[in-house]
Amino acid sequence: MPSDESTSYSYSNLSSNREVGRFTPLEKIPGLAHAVTTKNGPLFPADANAATELYVQLAAEIGCDDVAWTQQMHGNCVKVASCPGDQAQADGLVTDTPNLALLCRSADCPLILTADTQGSAVGIAHASWKGTVAKISERLIEAMIENFGCDPGDIVACVCPSAGPDKYEVGQDVYDAAIEKLGAAAKWFFVRDDGKYKFDLWAANTNQLQSAGLDFMNIYTARVCTITNCDRYPSYRAEGAAAKRFAAIIGRPAGKF
Repeated sequence: MPSDESTSYSYSNLSSNREVGRFTPLEKIPGLAHAVTTKNGPLFPADANAATELYVQLAAEIGCDDVAWTQQMHGNCVKVASCPGDQAQADGLVTDTPNLALLCRSADCPLILTADTQGSAVGIAHASWKGTVAKISERLIEAMIENFGCDPGDIVACVCPSAGPDKYEVGQDVYDAAIEKLGAAAKWFFVRDDGKYKFDLWAANTNQLQSAGLDFMNIYTARVCTITNCDRYPSYRAEGAAAKRFAAIIGRPAGKF
């Protein structure tokens, strides 16, 4: 059984005293800024556009003047963001625009952060189980390659806190959809326990990132379960409809790359 903790993910406070999680491999990339918010700071409503001023505030706290987000649809659409604001219906964004941060929200779904270590491109994706089955992580890398000429061997990817493999119970319909869309090998992402399936979203998205050409050593998982750690992260599974959202954000502040 893999460890429940990752040495590549830790916590710190922004200048506003907001607690955020950060990935060491992303912190080591010159000119890159990122953060994963927690309950120890402002949270976000389920409606993507209900409190957009909070997105701008968070972007400013990591050093970016502008921020782009989407109406997350649980699919695999990835868009190129070149200007701030709502990018409409999509579950992934990529950009090489300095000073433009990319943001996604979650309350159990994995959020994927990506950065080109040899260029200015960054990406983010919301990988719900439907998005995972639709290969959103693979599509995110393809978008970085297609639009910015990135070499996948130079891309670092990080899987943020989300529902863990020991807690994320799903039905037969999810298992069947994964087998249909991902192939028979998708069975290895599931454990059948007491008549129920548990879906390892961390492993499934890691596999997709590798399939897209990333070096396994450049893929990191926070290994923090939001269901288990609902005192620190909003969790729909633990809190139901009352759950708010945490956010992951990534960008390259102007003048630092």
